[in-house]
Amino acid sequence: MSKVGDDLGLDKSVVALRPHNPRWIELGELECANARRLLGSFCADIRHIGSTAVPDLDAKPILDLVAAVVVGPTVENIVGRLSQGGDYAYEGDMGSEGGLLFVRGHGPFRTVHLHVVRDASAEWDHYIRFHDLLLADPQARAEYQREKHHLAEAYSQDRTAYTSAKHPIIENLLQDSRGESSSH
Repeated sequence: MSKVGDDLGLDKSVVALRPHNPRWIELGELECANARRLLGSFCADIRHIGSTAVPDLDAKPILDLVAAVVVGPTVENIVGRLSQGGDYAYEGDMGSEGGLLFVRGHGPFRTVHLHVVRDASAEWDHYIRFHDLLLADPQARAEYQREKHHLAEAYSQDRTAYTSAKHPIIENLLQDSRGESSSH
């Protein structure tokens, strides 16, 4: 199990954004390596996504990872591998809104969210496209940051509502980026 450090973590009911910490990217890579090790042959790919993976973007101090798993393993197989040694706790199937969700932390304090989706799925594509957009497009990144701050203020004690309220801005940014790329 890797050590995530003192600069990560937040109670699961709270929404609080912090200025980007460059160490988050390094910690994300360590967590990816740990989850890849645990998943073994089930893992087709794994990435550190989310705002902690994007320089200059404020974020909740929780690492978001997405793992693409091959077809074949059952949910029980995946849960068994990721919960070895208490590394990750299974929080349930979030369906198209996040895949199988695993968390790391103690009690309500979360340091890592690991979303497990099928390889080559629409969910995988969505996560990767949005992450790549935020890295490549300063305007999209600034718009997303403004909206996140507005929503964090509105839903500071309701993480579920905050997360749900982000979906429209994410979809709009992705749609705008598709429109721009198709016009070139």
